[in-house]
Amino acid sequence: MLDITALFQLSYGIYLITAHDGNKNAGCLVNTVFQITAEPVRVAVSVSKQNQTHEFIRAGGTVAVNVVGEDCPSPLLGKFGYRTGREIDKFADLNCRKDSNGDVYINEGILTQFSCKVIDEVDMDTHTIFVCDVTDSNVVRQGQPMTYQYYREVKKLQSSKFAPTYVKPGAH
Repeated sequence: MLDITALFQLSYGIYLITAHDGNKNAGCLVNTVFQITAEPVRVAVSVSKQNQTHEFIRAGGTVAVNVVGEDCPSPLLGKFGYRTGREIDKFADLNCRKDSNGDVYINEGILTQFSCKVIDEVDMDTHTIFVCDVTDSNVVRQGQPMTYQYYREVKKLQSSKFAPTYVKPGAH
């Protein structure tokens, strides 16, 4: 028997990723970003194929990873976690700047930022794992990175239906 709640013991962070298609910005929350190598500095980012951000990463070949702090406002998490950029401008009224790749860095609620260039991708059925070289990074401020456990238990937020951690109601 598969106990879905066992997966809650895996450790995840919360990351706000952004990409652009030359005209428009896209962004979403993801919980799977991890460092692969130290030299060169390389990370992997897992993104649902249903997200507009996925389309923009594939089109532009770059992605910005923003590490979310525990003090990130819930409305910002909701905007990037539950809303689609196909219907709203997620970046309206936000204090943002662009990285050297043209991707957006969010300044509110963020601890660290990484500019990444996609060098490979791995198809995982519902998601794509983008393998990226980190071309630039900076620490915005000190703080505690938000974990998925904190997101779920303290912020009282749930995964979107496109997240790998999504559990259908009544499934456990």
